[in-house]
Amino acid sequence: MKQLTILISMITLLFCSCNNNKEPDLEINLPINSEFIPASIEIDRAEMNEQEREEIKNLVNNKHIVNDISELPDDPIGQNEAFYKINFQENTLLIMYAYHRWSIDTYANRFYRNTGDNSYNWIVKLGITTDEDNETEVVQLTRFAILVRKLPADADIEIWRSLTEF
Repeated sequence: MKQLTILISMITLLFCSCNNNKEPDLEINLPINSEFIPASIEIDRAEMNEQEREEIKNLVNNKHIVNDISELPDDPIGQNEAFYKINFQENTLLIMYAYHRWSIDTYANRFYRNTGDNSYNWIVKLGITTDEDNETEVVQLTRFAILVRKLPADADIEIWRSLTEF
């Protein structure tokens, strides 16, 4: 009887260990080849004309996926010299802009592929402080950029910003 119990236990363990129904990971972290230091400038909104406001709005509200040096957005911050040394045959430069009043205390990037919707996702995680008593017309325009392995031309790319307030 003892041998039969051991045999049944071993068969049960064998079937349990062979039944591997593990789902594939929904998110697969991908390497970031280079992370560029965020660059900021102060902008006095009172001194901006309508065209300048529209240009800033286009920078902030659009994805900037650069696969050739000619695709670099024209921004008032000025171009990073390192952008001109990128091998665009092997890399894609992702750029995001933020228009804000708060101060950035911490900064991190995450780049991953979402296998559920077959998209590439870049998240800029920011730790910020806010001075709510300081109502001013002077704000900051900040550029964030990462360099990743060349992405397919038809890739669906999502760019997100995550804020944590201290």
